[in-house]
Amino acid sequence: MFARVARYEVAPDRTQEAIDAFHAAVAELDGTEGLEGGYVCVDYEDGAIMSMTLWQNRVAMDESERKAAGLRQEAAKRVDGRVVSVQSLDVAIEIGAAVRN
Repeated sequence: MFARVARYEVAPDRTQEAIDAFHAAVAELDGTEGLEGGYVCVDYEDGAIMSMTLWQNRVAMDESERKAAGLRQEAAKRVDGRVVSVQSLDVAIEIGAAVRN
């Protein structure tokens, strides 16, 4: 499994608006071949946002990058935020329900 992790900064008073923008981006990405799921995490106090998408394989993740990059930029721009960083990672350890099965 592979993960793409992106960090964003938005004004704290626009965090909820940013979450709404990410809902639209998620809807666009949903159904992309190889997408296993993901998370959008938020720190309401300082406006930090992090998204993590999980992919079946590196090829699927790489092939989705152009679309994902556009969606990231659009969501951040809607709230005058910015994309701070994006990393593509191998998932080395999985924690949670899948481990217990």
